[in-house]
Amino acid sequence: MTRPARILVLQNRFRTGGQEIQTVLNVRTMDRARYHPLVAVLHLDGEHLADLGAAGIRPVVFDVGKSLLRPGTGWQLLRLVRFLREERIAVVHAQDVYTNVLGTLAAGMAGVPVIVTRVDLGHHLAGYRRRLLGVASRRADRVLVNALTIRDLAIREGVEADRIAVVRNGVDLEALDARAAAPPDFPIPEPGAFVCVANMHHPVKGQGDLLHAMREVLRVHPRARLVLVGDGLRRPVLERQARRLDIAQRVHFLGHRRDGPAILARALAGVSSSHAEGLSNAILESMAMRLPMVATAVGGTPELVREGQNGFLVPPGAPAALARRMVDLLEDEARRRRMGQAGRRIVEREFGVAQMRLSYDALYDELTEPRTPRIAVGAA
Repeated sequence: MTRPARILVLQNRFRTGGQEIQTVLNVRTMDRARYHPLVAVLHLDGEHLADLGAAGIRPVVFDVGKSLLRPGTGWQLLRLVRFLREERIAVVHAQDVYTNVLGTLAAGMAGVPVIVTRVDLGHHLAGYRRRLLGVASRRADRVLVNALTIRDLAIREGVEADRIAVVRNGVDLEALDARAAAPPDFPIPEPGAFVCVANMHHPVKGQGDLLHAMREVLRVHPRARLVLVGDGLRRPVLERQARRLDIAQRVHFLGHRRDGPAILARALAGVSSSHAEGLSNAILESMAMRLPMVATAVGGTPELVREGQNGFLVPPGAPAALARRMVDLLEDEARRRRMGQAGRRIVEREFGVAQMRLSYDALYDELTEPRTPRIAVGAA
């Protein structure tokens, strides 16, 4: 019997985020008869470590500290190379900018195929980190992206098109529905609010625009409400903005929540106000919960939200357009219901776990199948 191919999934850390969710889902759903997953991290922290533990996975740590440029990185690189050889790793699958760089170097030294993962447009990268990501992408055996817009970016950066694999995010609908049916972990505002799920670390998520839009919505519908799920350094800034706009009593900051599906299931509609996005897990989960969407037409979002079908697309940085479409949904219950059902069908058809698993398996099979040795020209 053929032994399962050993796949090393290399992740920076497992804090809350859409990419981390997808990593856990990939590891959890691997067919153990075909693949044996191992996980390595650069930092052993994050809420999703518990999810890995539930799947029977305990990560190995290669601690590089706060920067790849620190002196100890070279030693960790050598440790990783030795680990790849000793564990007979068949494929290294790196997940983010730091592991993409380290994983590409280690895999090259160990003679192992490597996949780098790119699930955003790099809005948070500057200087040497952006350059290193470009180098790693060009050197990798495959570049995995989850949206066509990221594929186009990688091609512009010099990655050959035939080395790019588009693997759509997957949604575990059965697990999501079960979590949605359970009561929320903590009290939430009464049902029927607009919900935006996004971190508050970076202005790129556009919550400031959304607060301005909400002020306009409240002028027409003074009983409307907005729920913001997420946390980060900018939360106090956004809370102050809500007070300055005199809408704080209708805007609810819930912070980081593990009961997101239960909140979404009790909402009126979903909103995404980002200035840049890859393929948003928050939008996918909102669609899965049958929420019509109002979203900015950035990055991979138009690949999820189809104008007039399961929601509305508006320009980024345009609170008035955002408000107008929010009002449109508030005033048409039949349209909300129709769009919500359409969104659920899109997720079922295009973003289920089965579709995701087929894409991952095809990629892993391609890199682990026996390679026919090349015959030198002129050989007998």
